[in-house]
Amino acid sequence: MPFLTDIELAKSLRQNELFPVYFLYGKETFLSAAALDKLIAKIVPKGTESFNLQKFDGAAPDMISLQVAADGMPLLGARKCVLFSNPNPEKMKKDDFDALLSMVKDPNPSAVFIIYVSAFELNPKKMNRVKRLCEAVAKTGAVTDFAPRTQSDLVKFLKNRFQKAGLTIETPAASALIQRCGSGLDVLSAEADKLIAYKGSGEVIRADIELVTRKSLEASVFDLSKQMLRRDFSGAFQTLEDLFVLREEPLAILGALNSAFLDLYRAKAAQLASKTEEDVAALFPSYRGKEFRIRNAFRDAGKISVTTLRQCLVVLSAADVQLKSQRCSDQAVAEQTMAALLDLIAGGNRP
Repeated sequence: MPFLTDIELAKSLRQNELFPVYFLYGKETFLSAAALDKLIAKIVPKGTESFNLQKFDGAAPDMISLQVAADGMPLLGARKCVLFSNPNPEKMKKDDFDALLSMVKDPNPSAVFIIYVSAFELNPKKMNRVKRLCEAVAKTGAVTDFAPRTQSDLVKFLKNRFQKAGLTIETPAASALIQRCGSGLDVLSAEADKLIAYKGSGEVIRADIELVTRKSLEASVFDLSKQMLRRDFSGAFQTLEDLFVLREEPLAILGALNSAFLDLYRAKAAQLASKTEEDVAALFPSYRGKEFRIRNAFRDAGKISVTTLRQCLVVLSAADVQLKSQRCSDQAVAEQTMAALLDLIAGGNRP
């Protein structure tokens, strides 16, 4: 039985192919939630949900009740559906996890058992129990990891969404929307709907995007890092203050700033090793759908030395530890960290 991509899963549902067990997880929860709804609709006849759809919370699993439900027979339909939402295999009791493995290895042919995880990230390559669960489900059912879309996929998604609403958007504007709002399909969908309601018809341009959409924290911190690199001290502190006004958490701000400097460090190291943007993107799958980040980092890495970047990352790491381990003014820590970073940048020699 298969490991399916989300596209292959959708195709199998259109062909009325159903497996007795599904394991759905992944970072792109917008897609996984939509697939879950379609899967349940395909399994459970309309009007029989109260009989043939049973839901269980994985946060506090009752494995006996789950087993009874999974073994039960459907009413007024060919099959029933049992949904087990957000279990964390790595934190389950051993007996509970063993029971879950047993259920997926010997499924009830009159039921479809769905394990659905959207509340946290799972990585079969790093989590032994998740890997074992994937392997067990793949032998009797289907496993689908809803991975982030690439930049080109996201552009295509936006173009299709605007086209269905009677509008158009060119690739540069769609890319600007992704860079401004992030690569999550749930956020992009919401921001696209705002633009559709605002624009009504015609072409969506960058001016519309900047007027209507809300800039993500990641995009705001990218602007902040650019101000820091060009030694615009007053502008950098004003951007930081604006983020405080928007009630962004200092820990989240510094986390995003750490990511921005880590991008710069990776780009700088790659340049020194005569590597390309594509080499870095291939080495770090987290850039999938966010290729613009490494592209921007390659462009800006020449403005700062690798030694200064290392020192900046040490400062950001120390601030993260301080915020997570000590009672302190979070805003003060963020401001002090900003001052320390700007001091390093001002004193650093251009390579």
